[in-house]
Order: sequence, then structure tokens, then C-alpha cells
Amino acid sequence: MEKNNYLTTLIILLVFLLSITIAASAFQVRLNDRGRDVIEVQKYLETLGYNVSTDGIFGKTTEDAVKSFQKNNSLKIDGIVGGRTLELLKKMISEKVSYELYVVDNGDTLSGIAGSRDVTVEEIMEFNNMSSSRIKPGQDLKIPRENILTAEAKTQPTNTETKKAQIYYTVRRGDTLSTIAARRNLPVEEIMNANNLNSDFIKIGQELVLPIVDFKASNSSKSETKTKKNNSSSDRIVYKVQRGDALSTIAKMYGTDIDTIRRNNNINGDRIFAGDELVITNYTRGPFKLGRNAFIWPVNGRITSNFGWRTHPIKKTRLFHNGLDIAVPRGTSVRAAASGEVVHSGWMNGFGYTVIIDHGNGVETLYGHNSRVTVARGAMVSKGQQIALSGSSGLSTGPHLHFGVLRNEEPLNPKNYLP
Repeated sequence: MEKNNYLTTLIILLVFLLSITIAASAFQVRLNDRGRDVIEVQKYLETLGYNVSTDGIFGKTTEDAVKSFQKNNSLKIDGIVGGRTLELLKKMISEKVSYELYVVDNGDTLSGIAGSRDVTVEEIMEFNNMSSSRIKPGQDLKIPRENILTAEAKTQPTNTETKKAQIYYTVRRGDTLSTIAARRNLPVEEIMNANNLNSDFIKIGQELVLPIVDFKASNSSKSETKTKKNNSSSDRIVYKVQRGDALSTIAKMYGTDIDTIRRNNNINGDRIFAGDELVITNYTRGPFKLGRNAFIWPVNGRITSNFGWRTHPIKKTRLFHNGLDIAVPRGTSVRAAASGEVVHSGWMNGFGYTVIIDHGNGVETLYGHNSRVTVARGAMVSKGQQIALSGSSGLSTGPHLHFGVLRNEEPLNPKNYLP
């Protein structure tokens, strides 16, 4: 009898766990869906900086934003928000901001939400500037995460002083005050106070002051060394983020480190946007500059085709050749002409197996017609490091390397920047 009771209990428990698993994995919204679940996903995407409107309609714009999020985070790119995509969205929101974003559902009460999140009704009302405890379906609430804020406060350095600095941000299409605040890990109210705003309404082209915490360098020998290089610990540069920039390339450009840039600009994670202004301190050099000897030769060989107009060897028509063709045996090691970040590594129509390196300041180098690439997209490479093996892939008549230099996507003559 006892054995039968045990088996019955075990079966009931397994059925219960299975039902929970199915329920957790059953979440799915896709193109043309509508409702609260869609609103929840849209609000997560908007907070992370994606250009979506929270209208509760899963249209093409929302699908494109979901695909972009999936691509950026190595998920299956299908535009469908299933369990894994939703879980990562929530995790990134949790890591990025000091609150949990909660979308009110039918039947929710403020007291019920507060009880489930171990906060008081008053704390939620104060955090959301609410004058009443009434809520409605679809409304988004920010649930303060005091435990995280307390932990962060405890880890702040005790031997540093903080002061406020100001940088400026120009509002772009799709921006909201909440997304700007989330990007810089600032409370919306702090931005509103710094700009004397009475509401969260902003418009394209409006210039906002962003109050940023600036940490003075401590009296360590490392800081003193950097201070001597810069003449003063107060030396700073305000860098405007360009399309394709990453924190890693900006840090490398100025000879500083990612953590210093994050700390100076109150940034959590690595996400930055074109047009953002970053305060750079403790730098040891300026940005990458084009000039004679800016690059080393990626391979040693005979130039078979110069930069400029030519009769294409395969198409037999007069076309502009936007680089140098350098003849080398198949399998020759191709080296990075300068340090930077790999922004493309793989097949490219015409050029075959291709590597493109971003050196910062809008400057890129292209290495085409390789037999194999040996670095991955996103990798940081040093000047002279092997990035590929030469070959004749793509539209090519024989083994050679096509070497191109681009500034803001405009091709330049590589010879002007080589030894």
C-alpha cells in the first residue's frame, strides 16, 4: 500500500513539473500577434534601445527589432519571441537598469505586484511618480531593485571622490527619455531635473544634458603615470561615437581601457550608439590617423593592379579598382596592416573570403580573395597579426590579395598610407 502511495505521489509530482515546464516554454509571439505579451516584448526592446513602438501589434518593425536582437545575441534569427529570446530579454533588462520592467496584466493590483516583488506599494508609487495606486492593463511599472543598488554602493571604491560632469546628447528618431536613461544607467528623473523638464516628452534634434558621475584618479602609481602623460588628471576628451564603433575599439584608439570608459560615462555592458558622446580620461594617445606609414604591407609581393580606373580582367569593361592587387602564392600569410577590430570575416560577393578591420575614426582596411580567414568577427587584432591565408576566391584570375583602405566607406589609395 505504501509503495502504491509513493508511486502515486511521484507521478503527480512529475505531471506538475512537466506542466510548469510546458507553461514556461509555451510563451511565443510572432508577426501579426496582438495583446499584452506583445506589449511586454516591445517595452523590453524599447528599453534596450531598439526602435519599436509599444502599440501591442507585432508588425514588421517589431519583427525586424526581434531579428536584430537575436542576431546581436547569437540566437536563432526567426523574428519569433519564444522562451529563450524572452528569457534573454529579461536578463539584459535586469543587468542594464536598476529596476525590473513589469507590464500590468488583467486582474493585477499594485498591492499584489508589490507583494510578489518584496517591495512596498509606496516604493513602487514613488519610483514611478504615481499619485494614485490605480493601475491598468498594459501599463508598464518599474519595480526598484534595492538589493542591487545596495550591492553596487558597497563595491564603490572608498579612496576616490566623485563629482558631476556634464555631456550633451542630441535626441534621435525613436528615442524616448526612458531608453536614453537606460543606455546611460541614469534615472529618468535625474535627466529631467538636469534639463528642467516638466514631462518626459522630447523631440528629435533636442539637446539634452546628461549628468555623468566622474571618478577622480586615485593616488596609485599607475594613475600618476597616466597623469604625467596627460599633464593633468583633469584632462579629458569628449568623443562622439561613430557608426560601427565599439567600446573596445574606442579604448584601443585612445590607449585606455573599457572599464575606465564605462565608469566615466555610467555605462553598463558594451552597448553604445552612433551620436553618443563619451568622456575619455586617462588616455595615452589620440585616435587613429591616416598618413604615410599608417599601415604596414599586409603581404610582400608584386603589385599587379593599382588603385584607379582599369579594364577588368574578367568582365573586360572599364571599371574603377578601389584597392591594390598584390600577387602572392596561395597560402601566404596575410597580416593586419594596423590594429583594430574585425568587423567582417567570411564570404563577400566579388571578393570571396574577406576580412575587414575597423581601426577607428571611420577608417577600415579590406583584405580580399583569400583561401581562408583565420580570425573571427569581433576579434581585436594587432598590427602584423595573421588574419587570413591568401588565395583566389571570388571573382579572381589567380592567387593574389586585394588590399583596400576606406574612410567613412569611401575608398582611398592604399599607397598613400604605406611605407
